[in-house]
Amino acid sequence: MRKIILALTLMMAVPFFSFAAFPVKYDARYDITEKDGSYKRVSVSTTRPIKPMKEFTLTYKFDRPVKSVKFTSNMEMDMGKYEYEGKKISDTEFTVTQTLVKCMSGKTKWYTKADITYMNGAKDIFYVFYDVK
Repeated sequence: MRKIILALTLMMAVPFFSFAAFPVKYDARYDITEKDGSYKRVSVSTTRPIKPMKEFTLTYKFDRPVKSVKFTSNMEMDMGKYEYEGKKISDTEFTVTQTLVKCMSGKTKWYTKADITYMNGAKDIFYVFYDVK
């Protein structure tokens, strides 16, 4: 009976531990909540406002030709990954349309990770951050 109680307690408690830490190190320089960003190798723009359960689109413009981009988004509480294939507009421009959920804990910080594969086979990763309120 004790083992059952312990197992049930752990099943209930484990999701709450994931609220504690952001799964990616937040960097305010890459926060696009209020304005689009232009960086060394990419510029990122988005439709606004970014709201929970409302579709929005990110547009990435790269400084060199790109073969493909896979996008992954996640919330602060690390409740599961949301993966999207980028839509190729040109060799240097990709878009992704996403709908993000509202966090049960009330936290609002999200990120989108771009796994970039360039035409020459080189790979890169780029993060942007935003608040979904």
